[in-house]
Amino acid sequence: MEDENSIINFSIIREQKQEQADNGIIQFYEEFINFVKKYANIREKVRASYVFREKIGFSHDRELPAHLEETFYEWFAFDYVTVRGKTMLHFFLDEHKKKRSEPFLIQLALFLPSVWEPICVSKVPDSFFLKGYNPLTNESVIIKDVRGRFTEVKQNEILWVRKIKSIGYDVLISSRLLYFDYTTYGMNELQAHFNRVQMKLDKPSWRTFFKMHAIEYVVNGDTKREDD
Repeated sequence: MEDENSIINFSIIREQKQEQADNGIIQFYEEFINFVKKYANIREKVRASYVFREKIGFSHDRELPAHLEETFYEWFAFDYVTVRGKTMLHFFLDEHKKKRSEPFLIQLALFLPSVWEPICVSKVPDSFFLKGYNPLTNESVIIKDVRGRFTEVKQNEILWVRKIKSIGYDVLISSRLLYFDYTTYGMNELQAHFNRVQMKLDKPSWRTFFKMHAIEYVVNGDTKREDD
């Protein structure tokens, strides 16, 4: 009986730690996005808006629709590089490093390398979890969405995912589900683009490539989905 209680207690503790880790990721994400929206330098925001529109081919004279504005803020927060060669996460660190604890800095370290990456869906056990793999690297993943939005995701669909490593799986932090657009391009085109970039740069990693170019593909699929 004592051994059974020990196993039960250990299981409860593990679940509690997992929940704390997942909630910590989402809280960090929400705090960071709020910081970017409220306190980012206005000149950087204007410059970022110009670069964003150029990358996705969106008119500078039109107002971004709500769904693209959300995508813009996520790109601005994680992938945009300022004139000083920094991302908004670096500025977030500068603002908080003297006031935050070691767990905060650990979370920051997990967020810094995050990119949008394509994930091919293998299985959707429920609305909170999916299993899949990156079709370009063949890396297998289990992803949790704490908002439970996987209900309508189908097997073999490809999502553009920004995820953060948790204890037993990765946690989705994207504010919206973003789909890969097969009608405009395929994985072969994405691979060819990467190869061209490799020839120009000193052998960038897939992660570097996605930091630089994922937004061009993400928005393509996003706008197609809105039109469906």
